[in-house]
Amino acid sequence: MKTDKNSSLTGRDIDKIIKNVLYFLSMEKERINNLNVFPVPDGDTGLNMTLTIQGALDSLRNFDIETLSAEDYLKRFSEGIVFNSRGCSGVILALYSQGLVESLLANGLSYNSIRFALQNGYEKAFKETINPKEGTILTLMRVLYERFNEIAAEDGSKPVQTLRKTIPFLREALDRTPEMLPILKEAGVVDSGAMGFLVIIEGIAIELEDKGLSKSQLMTVAHTLLINKYIRYLILKKRLRKKNRLLKTVISNVSLININNISLLGTLQLFNNFLKDIGNENIVKQILKRSDELQSSWNPPIENKYCTEFVLESDRIVRQDLEKELERFGDSLLLISFKKGYKVHIHTNNPKLVLTTCAKWGKITSSKIDNMKKQHRNLVCDDKTAYAKENAILVIVNGKGFAEILEGLGATDALVYGKVKPSVKDIQKALDRTRAKNIIVAADDSDISMALNSAITLSKSNVELIPTKDIISVISVMYAHSSAYDIIQNAREMRNNLNNIKFIKISKSTRDFSQNGQTVDKSDFFALYKKQIIFSSLLLEETITHSIDIVRDDETLVTLYGGKMEKNREKLLNILRKEFTDIDFELYEGGQDRYNYYITFE
Repeated sequence: MKTDKNSSLTGRDIDKIIKNVLYFLSMEKERINNLNVFPVPDGDTGLNMTLTIQGALDSLRNFDIETLSAEDYLKRFSEGIVFNSRGCSGVILALYSQGLVESLLANGLSYNSIRFALQNGYEKAFKETINPKEGTILTLMRVLYERFNEIAAEDGSKPVQTLRKTIPFLREALDRTPEMLPILKEAGVVDSGAMGFLVIIEGIAIELEDKGLSKSQLMTVAHTLLINKYIRYLILKKRLRKKNRLLKTVISNVSLININNISLLGTLQLFNNFLKDIGNENIVKQILKRSDELQSSWNPPIENKYCTEFVLESDRIVRQDLEKELERFGDSLLLISFKKGYKVHIHTNNPKLVLTTCAKWGKITSSKIDNMKKQHRNLVCDDKTAYAKENAILVIVNGKGFAEILEGLGATDALVYGKVKPSVKDIQKALDRTRAKNIIVAADDSDISMALNSAITLSKSNVELIPTKDIISVISVMYAHSSAYDIIQNAREMRNNLNNIKFIKISKSTRDFSQNGQTVDKSDFFALYKKQIIFSSLLLEETITHSIDIVRDDETLVTLYGGKMEKNREKLLNILRKEFTDIDFELYEGGQDRYNYYITFE
């Protein structure tokens, strides 16, 4: 959008700018993810920064944006970004935004106040980041306010022009981040959080100038490490025999223009020199040294594997005491203070102990726990999954009708199987297809649990398993799901709601058998309640009618879920309504293969 000296920004204007900048950032999030090596190479910086801004925007949905002033919008956005911040870079971005907005609200939206706000944003982010480092997002925040002030003092440009003039300095600072942080230099990348911040600033400048944003590409970490591995292999073979010639040709013809990894670029240049002088041991030593550094930088030991974030609502502990208390649980600790308490970010091996400890001082909300070892494996493997969302609920069910019912209750994804239960590979693919960082999964058959547990160990996401044993318990736990809860709260509530629905199952016997003195003949229909046969008959309607009469207490709603084999369901429904005039009946297509009907009582 265009601005001039006679126009003033409204809440609607700012909202439009931020939404478009979010779109630009989301376009670049995979590029940013593939730079993520500090503090832990878990490959989610781009996603976390995107979700941080997205969460802040989502928090404004309950307000009428059209009527909000710029000041009101910024205040609510600042609150929203704190509560919804994700990961180290997301939390630092939230701190920066908080400082920026505090200054603007205190001093107004003039040109001079912007200069002070940029400085205040950086200083708040720097001061409240425990163990701050140069060569990170903080460096670009500092360079932005320093250069903005210098340019404004020198030529008096308009704010938009001044911001645009800072961008070359930000790019230069980004290029220097590997020199400031050795782990970045070893990995051959610039800092991912700093790159994300640059994308945001570029997006704001472009939005204010009403221009489009070009999209750039970056080779994935998986490809980088693969090429590095093959170069090392060829170097150690030395003679480059016939069977290695194709591989040598492919590696030597990789376009250097498409290589954004600094270390890999240098290694490829050395490799091309090696091909001209195969006997040069000095070049061999240089390549192997570079190869080792690149490989080790993307495969460090992750001492504290759970990235844990939550909000502590409390006025019973001061920031310094909370910081001292939490430092013993891990590293990468970040705290954001707000009027009701603190937003906490920490890497730890004991996330539940951290939450339990903090619960002594107040209320825990918005908790999130990510397994960074799984995220790291996702980042460096060839079949990497690109996360598209934060949370998902996957249900594994027999019957298309049940899948649709559960999706109506809040399930985001469904794996529908037939007479053959899903394999480990089937479930792993279904988990990957969700493209979510965190997944709650529930299956309608306990026989699936072994394959499901195996698939979870192979998944690149963090998975919370709900121990459901049948389709009705899956429906029961979905009633406990709430979009207002985070994944940890949802999993806890769902586990507490496993067996809250009374039900019976109706099936047709394929052989003669007996159970606890109850004889069932082949082709009889029989009813199961709490794993016990309560009635059987050659007639389906009679079996269902008598079973309802046996099981019902004072319930007024009975729901029937018909199996794939049942075609004349309306006739049965009419019979039941005549027989039980004091009960409301509902009928749905479950589509299951094994049971003719599931019948629930509420």
